[in-house]
Amino acid sequence: MNPKRSLKRAALMLFSFFTVLALYLGTKSLSLTYSYSDFQYDFTTAELRPLDKECIFPEVNPFDPYILDIAGLKKGTLTCDGHFLPEITYIDGLSIRINASRAQIPSKLVICKYRNITRVPYKDNGFSFSQWSESFTESINITEEHEFIHVKCNDRQVTDYTLSNSFYSLVPKRAHLNALYKALLYKRRVEFKPKETLNIVAVALDGLPRHQMVRSMPKTYKLLTQEFKSFDFTMHGQTGDNTFPNMLSLLSANSYEEIKKWWSAKIPQDVFNLIWHDFENAGYRTLFTEDNPTKGGFYWTGNQFLYPQTSYWNRPLELAMEKEKDFLWKEGWCIGSRSIVEYHLDYLTRFLDTFPADPVACMTIISEITHLNIANAALVDDHIFNFYKILETKGHLNNSLVVFFSDHGSRWGKIRETHNGVVESRNPFLILTFPLWFLKKYPQIARNLETNTRRLTTHFDTRLTLLDILYFKAQEPTPPFKGKHGRCLFQEIPKNRTCADASIPEEHCLCGLKVEKYLNLTSPEVSILAKALLSAVKQKSDPENCEEYSLGKVLHVGVLDLPNISNKKSRISLTYSVRLSVEPGGAIFESTITMNPKTNETAIRGGIIRLNMYRGEVECQPSPSQQMYCYCKGNDENKQSVIAR
Repeated sequence: MNPKRSLKRAALMLFSFFTVLALYLGTKSLSLTYSYSDFQYDFTTAELRPLDKECIFPEVNPFDPYILDIAGLKKGTLTCDGHFLPEITYIDGLSIRINASRAQIPSKLVICKYRNITRVPYKDNGFSFSQWSESFTESINITEEHEFIHVKCNDRQVTDYTLSNSFYSLVPKRAHLNALYKALLYKRRVEFKPKETLNIVAVALDGLPRHQMVRSMPKTYKLLTQEFKSFDFTMHGQTGDNTFPNMLSLLSANSYEEIKKWWSAKIPQDVFNLIWHDFENAGYRTLFTEDNPTKGGFYWTGNQFLYPQTSYWNRPLELAMEKEKDFLWKEGWCIGSRSIVEYHLDYLTRFLDTFPADPVACMTIISEITHLNIANAALVDDHIFNFYKILETKGHLNNSLVVFFSDHGSRWGKIRETHNGVVESRNPFLILTFPLWFLKKYPQIARNLETNTRRLTTHFDTRLTLLDILYFKAQEPTPPFKGKHGRCLFQEIPKNRTCADASIPEEHCLCGLKVEKYLNLTSPEVSILAKALLSAVKQKSDPENCEEYSLGKVLHVGVLDLPNISNKKSRISLTYSVRLSVEPGGAIFESTITMNPKTNETAIRGGIIRLNMYRGEVECQPSPSQQMYCYCKGNDENKQSVIAR
């Protein structure tokens, strides 16, 4: 007898029994499903379907000896001293002062001047300088409204010889706005009565997978997880391939697929209604900063905002420093005599120090160090460690939620080309640090957070958690538009949450992903699959400006064990992971492809990923989305590398 028919008959008998029992007892509600083994029978539809199962991440060893050998763990702390002009000026309250002892010439010969840097209205890529100030030899006063300043010092005797070249980000208090912020904060308290008010402090390292963070930042990781009792979300997934879609998930209510229906790069990004506006409307002062003003997450395709999205928006200064000849050096990791990490973290600390009694929300994204090579993460372990210790010493940890995260996993490099790299490419990190008093006061939230560190999460969940902090345990429905994606991490995430539930695109899903076997490259399926991937890449390439790709080498073809399918015999198509190189240029592409073994019909599942960087191949293409699939006609092999985010 057919086992499903027998199960169905038994289930119907049980249903009849419980129906009669329910009627007898006067029960008003009755579950209309019955579970048996790996299946569930739904009496309302008379269907037998597989039970949802727990999301199981692939098991890989982050401390595999080969991975450790190529992970860059022996790199020391990034320093920038001694290789640039000394910074002989400093900000002291409302004065710029000279420390001539660092100039290596008599103090009477040092002369300095400064100028302001401001944003050009409605032009996100525009900035302007004021006229130079009068010269000063000891100090000069500035006003409370000064924000971005460029200071140069010269030798009196050799006026064209620069002794010092410095840029400063200040945090003006803007006293004329105090009444507005206080009113908004008071309105929030009266209308919604939130139980707590915490600052939000967020620090991101671009493109750094969780395993690499754990491997290469042991001081920081130990401090956070052991001393500060932080929550490390081990099954964190990503919602897109690069920074832009993942930042949308974190800062807006929409996915990239959703905005593509009504937005193009020609439309100002102000339409995204980023989370900063919710914080501003609730009386928080906000700050955003990133270290690459032309290729950051919201700018990689030339997009722009009409208006600054936060109260403190240091993009004009970043643009000015980028234009200053030789000021950014060591691959952009150093800003003058300071490391780029120190510079941005000092700015966050100054912001927190400026408003010790007022709520603030601030974020910095540090891209340059890890975006191109995740092995560089070891360079910043001490910097991030010291930042947290400064927050602790100054008391900022006691009133802040600190979010340490990455936007997505690794996209290229030696580790990415390994089996570990397949997992790490889709597993960014997220570590949340709450005040210890908060966890003691709300033990159920602490328990849920701990549980959720072993559940499937994304930055849609991070966003909803930030909004929950904004109106924590409010007594009335709160105004922020939360959208249809994500769950607040204060609530327990279901154990059987799927990638679809978490809004993770299929091509980035890790649940249950494993390779059943790798095919011999002489197998007949290999040539069919390679041809399908090569054809898909060619379709994305611009034939007018780009050389036509040909197959270089098939690197691997793996048969994937698909998640959420209980009966493998019922599969119509098999699914493969295909990786190949092309010529000219040696680009390496990877995709997931399904193929019907009877008809050899193929289909690309999700997107195509490029695993190596664009080596001076793409100057003929303005759009990064097109650069990925191009080797320019007449390309000069010696051109400087152009790396697209």
